[in-house]
Amino acid sequence: MKKIICIAALFSALASAFAQGESPTQFVDTWIGSRGSGNTVIGPSLPFGMIKPSPDTGKNSSNSGWGASGNINGFSQTHVSGTGGGSKYGNILVMPANGTLDVSNISSERANETSKLAFYGVDLTRYGIKAEITCSEKAAIYRFSFPKKEGSKIVFDTGHFLYNNVAGEGQHLADCSVEILSKCEVSGHTSLTGGWNLQKEPFTVFFYATTDTPASKFGIFKDGKFQKDSLKASAENGEKTMAFLEFGGESERTVHLKIGISFVSVAQAKRNAKEIKNFDFDGTLKRAISAWDKALRPIEIETDFPDQKKIFYTALYHAMLMPANRTGENPLWKSKEPYYDDFYAIWDTFRTSGPLLTLIAPRRQAEIIRALIDIQKHEGFLPDGRSGNHNGRTQGGSNADVYIADAFAKELKGVNWRDAYEAVKADAENEPADGYKEGRGGLKDWHEIGYLSIEGFKMSGCKNVEYAYNDFCIMQMAQALNKNEDAKKYSDRAKQWQNVWDENLEHSGFKGFIRPRHRNGKWLENFKPTDGCSWEGDTFYEGNSWTYSFYVLQDMNTLIEKCGGKDIFTNRLDEFFNGKCDLANEPFFLTPYLYIYANRHDKTAERIHKILPRFAAHAGGIPGNDDSGALSAWYAWSAMGIFPVAGQDWYFIGSPIFENTKINLQNGKAFTIKAENLSKENIYVAKAFLNGKPLKQAWIRHSQIVSGGELTLKMSKNPDNSWAETPPPSPLSDLKSQKFKQP
Repeated sequence: MKKIICIAALFSALASAFAQGESPTQFVDTWIGSRGSGNTVIGPSLPFGMIKPSPDTGKNSSNSGWGASGNINGFSQTHVSGTGGGSKYGNILVMPANGTLDVSNISSERANETSKLAFYGVDLTRYGIKAEITCSEKAAIYRFSFPKKEGSKIVFDTGHFLYNNVAGEGQHLADCSVEILSKCEVSGHTSLTGGWNLQKEPFTVFFYATTDTPASKFGIFKDGKFQKDSLKASAENGEKTMAFLEFGGESERTVHLKIGISFVSVAQAKRNAKEIKNFDFDGTLKRAISAWDKALRPIEIETDFPDQKKIFYTALYHAMLMPANRTGENPLWKSKEPYYDDFYAIWDTFRTSGPLLTLIAPRRQAEIIRALIDIQKHEGFLPDGRSGNHNGRTQGGSNADVYIADAFAKELKGVNWRDAYEAVKADAENEPADGYKEGRGGLKDWHEIGYLSIEGFKMSGCKNVEYAYNDFCIMQMAQALNKNEDAKKYSDRAKQWQNVWDENLEHSGFKGFIRPRHRNGKWLENFKPTDGCSWEGDTFYEGNSWTYSFYVLQDMNTLIEKCGGKDIFTNRLDEFFNGKCDLANEPFFLTPYLYIYANRHDKTAERIHKILPRFAAHAGGIPGNDDSGALSAWYAWSAMGIFPVAGQDWYFIGSPIFENTKINLQNGKAFTIKAENLSKENIYVAKAFLNGKPLKQAWIRHSQIVSGGELTLKMSKNPDNSWAETPPPSPLSDLKSQKFKQP
């Protein structure tokens, strides 16, 4: 009980110690998104930290490790956050115990679970032990409070991993080892294959652990059998290795455990463990919270509703858990460039969290993009999905192209943009050996017949519109870099979505939809725009033709014309929101804002204010998989009142829920969004002003934001679209007016 009070006091002291005003850290609620399908990790982490120690529960089938039911099996050191599909990681499990050790079941019931920013604590009722965790970037520290009971020990399970075999994406143990180095030190490794990205080559996590208390007894197990007189063991073919350190005497005791991990070697893991000095638990926690304070401070919000602050800052927190900074931890090649992994699905993050980092953490974003370029240099393709140092699970197009082009269009500094261009061009021109792993499958069709056929590659319906947008993004870079022939080629390819637009296909009273097409030119037979959208067997993924028929961000003017004009386009969006959309899936993200192309900003406001309440300040408060923070970032953008068009240099102006939002930019300037007369009823923008001058458009350039200033929105309860008379850019419809510059 004293420890709990101590931790609470520490958080309070840290919050009050920050310079004037509140610290955003006090509003982060790590429970949000942990239940339901959110799959957010509840254990401690630093911004983009490599280690994520967290409890694994029940059947070890949760992607985040934690579940609301079932015993705690222990605490593994590697996790991802907010993901769907098959599981990944769960390497190097540690568990305190006492009494006679039964290695077949070391789990415990739990009570008094506490999850806060950079901290996790729980009572393991089977053993009467309190376990507490915090971490640095590459190391974790545990504080185990043992009761007065014989046989206090810490168990190390190197054969443990998470296993969720949805769609055949289960992980498999390749090999593992453990070694007792001294009375205070244990090391070893776990190698796994499979998982969400169908990894064929094993990835290995090494560890080095040390305690502040020498063990009186220790032992090794292999495949559940005690190894007498042995201090190390290794195993293959699914066998497990385990070790324990036991601290003699029947007395209360507190034992601290430091554990460093590495993807390179035990020696590197030992160096990483030294990030934490002198087993200083409270100091490590304080430094972790300070790191989060620095990461979250770029955005300040004013609202009378505490839950809104909680949801917002937790959303920012989720957007900074992945990818993981593994600079110096790349086992595949030597490089002076940064190295990041666990992008998991750029198909998710390019839409929201990538642009968020470009705006509020440009130096971090430059590192991430340099890492992507370096991956392409050494492996031939940019990843779409990547985890465990392995490209895999390309869900749509080559959307790292959009991720990179977004930063390029916004003139991000610190990146070799000619190298970046060669990286995205490789995606556009080179057919990969495995289009499910990386690159663009079916490029031969795309280049030769002008569309991706049903025979050419799976999910051809959605990939056609994604490839077109990917090529548009590359076109922007080519134009700015004076590669005129390339610019013309990619401009032409960016229009190829029209080759799969069936103008005669009707559904729900609307005419014209994206329709899969055979290589011989014939349309897919018996097709409806509401047909399925799964990974297996369908021509669309996480969205049907209704959804993807809106995804023409490079040429919205042409799309609206093909739909029958602005009024019909507006009605079509209304019908889409009438039961044909899925908020939880990323192709939906931009659709509430598309009304603005038809001069119906009022409709955008209405949709946003219906969607935002679906996010809530409780454990089930994310309405779908958080997808590496992408869904959380959608909330953050929409709540502030601006929203990015990924791959282009401008943002929609939406309808904020905060009276005042201040974005503190890394160039020392600040940009403020003020919503005057905001209330539950006053959700419509009646007038907009930029730095005191009337704004006649519901969009704003990135350059206008980073120059600093103030966007003032006069809110009203009455719809009025007269102020937003200038439509958003439609670049392919008016290339002459577009100016693409090299950063």
